[in-house]
Amino acid sequence: MKPYTPDTGRPIAGAPSDILRIAVTFPRAHGVGPVKFGSRLSLSSAREFAPDPAHVDQAIAELQRRGMKITARGRLAVSMRCTRADYEKMFGTKLAVFKTPNAEAAQCGKFYFPPAKARWQPQDAVMSLIDDAYIQWPHIYLAKKKKSPRPAAATLAGGVGGGPDLGYHYLSAPLGVRQLLNVPKVHAAKITGKGIRVAMVDSGFDQRHPWFKPYRDQSAIVLAAGASHRATDPNGHGTGESANIFSVAPEVTFIGIKVDNDDIPANGGSILEGFLEALRHKPHIISCSMGHDLRGDDGKPLKKLPNNLVALEAEIQAAVASGIVVVFAAGNGHYSFPGQMPNVISAGGVYVDAQGAMQASNYASAFPSAIYPGRSVPDVCGLVGMQPGANYIRLPIPKGSEIDVEESSNDKTPPDDGWGVFSGTSAAAPQVAGLCALLKQKNPGLTPQEVKAILRRSAIDVSTGRASADSDARNKGGVKAGPGADGATGSGLVDAYAAFRQV
Repeated sequence: MKPYTPDTGRPIAGAPSDILRIAVTFPRAHGVGPVKFGSRLSLSSAREFAPDPAHVDQAIAELQRRGMKITARGRLAVSMRCTRADYEKMFGTKLAVFKTPNAEAAQCGKFYFPPAKARWQPQDAVMSLIDDAYIQWPHIYLAKKKKSPRPAAATLAGGVGGGPDLGYHYLSAPLGVRQLLNVPKVHAAKITGKGIRVAMVDSGFDQRHPWFKPYRDQSAIVLAAGASHRATDPNGHGTGESANIFSVAPEVTFIGIKVDNDDIPANGGSILEGFLEALRHKPHIISCSMGHDLRGDDGKPLKKLPNNLVALEAEIQAAVASGIVVVFAAGNGHYSFPGQMPNVISAGGVYVDAQGAMQASNYASAFPSAIYPGRSVPDVCGLVGMQPGANYIRLPIPKGSEIDVEESSNDKTPPDDGWGVFSGTSAAAPQVAGLCALLKQKNPGLTPQEVKAILRRSAIDVSTGRASADSDARNKGGVKAGPGADGATGSGLVDAYAAFRQV
């Protein structure tokens, strides 16, 4: 087992959770597994890496005898958990404590991981049965922002749909989001997402807010491994961002996959565990507004996918190959993964001002992938605010949640009122996922590749502004938008009615 130490984190003092989340991959019937393969999996090769189920059962049994517990099983990998002591004994190593990159927006602030020069003496009985086993580190929620000045007064826009009026330019959900994405004409044609299952993996989904009353009967909230308290969302991220799906596709069957543990955040579910739970519910579309920032200490993007993310990559490839549309946020100045995978729909950001003028959001990521040659992020864009602050879309959130309280001084909503004004590509991903649901309702046979192609050729070109590959850039430099498809906004802002007409 070759260790990988995240270049963005350094060993620090203090102890995080002692429960480790492990991604385990297996060798295929005739050859190595996805980690030891050493090259990125394509849609076709992902099918070839399916392991023998009987072999997987044998490997799981061997791991369980050594203290591991299975939490989720996919096509190519499983997620398991064990204590730090059991992991160190099994693989003959010692772990160190690392600070999570972008800790202010992360699931938790610290995690255990092998240091760069860790010794490895794994037990042969284990390594003879698996491809590899890697610790999954905490993810980032791609909406939370650093403290910023209170927004200046401006013309009010979209101030309908419940919630406080704010005295500056913002969008409401659902009406403001619908109008700018050109959704009403699609709804008038009786295309509302009905019959399409959309799974969203996020912090949680508290639908006790009155805003969600029309959607509760068509929603199911389930817990990923490690998550707790199905009906709550102390963070507020998932609850607010889910409103973007309903704004675009109000009659979807919504499956919320909660990954947060309200009591012990570090014990919450990983993206892999959440994604594998989503697959169990046979969705047509999976939306995820979380990710990992793949950059080194020098700020440059990593050129190799960390081995501990290969299992997630493999499961996403297998899902897309099976016909599931997968949408990930492109990031807020991050070199985000899985948002940079070529076969997902990567959602970037466009800002529309009070006069209707469009520009690339300087809060949204735009970059060429150093891991996947020829891949440029994003594909298309949803509605995203501008730095500083990115206060743009007024969304319903649980009263007293983290976003409700901590952001009230920035977004001018009262603390503990159940409303927040935020965005980021966390908002863009569910907007785009909702649009995908409209297209799938009109033509259920559309493949993920066809859905992406329709979104790209029907998007509204955005030729001004700069997107950022640096969360601290504040629009200094960045990627410049221009006529036609560009690196800043991909093909531009999604247009629901134009896409609908092409199906």
